[in-house]
Amino acid sequence: DDETRNTIRVIIVSQEMLCVNAFVKVVRAFTNGEEEYRMQRVILHCDMNNFYASVECMLNPELKNKPVAVCGSVEERHGIVLAKNYAAKAFGVSTGEAIWQAKQKCQDLVIVEPHYEQYMKFSKLAREIYGRYTDQIEPYGMDECWLDVTGSGCMGTGFEIADEIRRTVKFELGLTISAGVSFNKIFASLGRI
Repeated sequence: DDETRNTIRVIIVSQEMLCVNAFVKVVRAFTNGEEEYRMQRVILHCDMNNFYASVECMLNPELKNKPVAVCGSVEERHGIVLAKNYAAKAFGVSTGEAIWQAKQKCQDLVIVEPHYEQYMKFSKLAREIYGRYTDQIEPYGMDECWLDVTGSGCMGTGFEIADEIRRTVKFELGLTISAGVSFNKIFASLGRI
């Protein structure tokens, strides 16, 4: 009957309102906690710029001002651009494209085969530098890491630590890195400079 249906509707609406109110309370609690969390955590995202190509240009100074692409083997059907330097990027060379396409964009492109043992060496050296600032390092591939420097306040702010790491990597390894600073990994990744 109608009275029963109305009673059921009232109960359902009441339960929905309880759920909505509970959800709002959870969101408010999380947001307030997130504000505190955001102000306390300091996360850096360090990314070595054009890593493979930068290592190749550093190891072979003759390549320094030339457009360079580190490429896989055409014979092994891996003939794609793995990394390129800024000079090659200026011609529109893109990571992941076929070597023949890259050569169409830049006829003077110098193709270099990868030397993974060197990349591993410089990756390890960079992580040793990061380790001077924190023991909380989360690698993401060979050329990227997140660093939690929350407890490193005596070394400066997150931005000061990022600048110091950039200078140290450039001075000691001859490579450049971008570093983003934020309260979490996502925003640190987006904030790299």
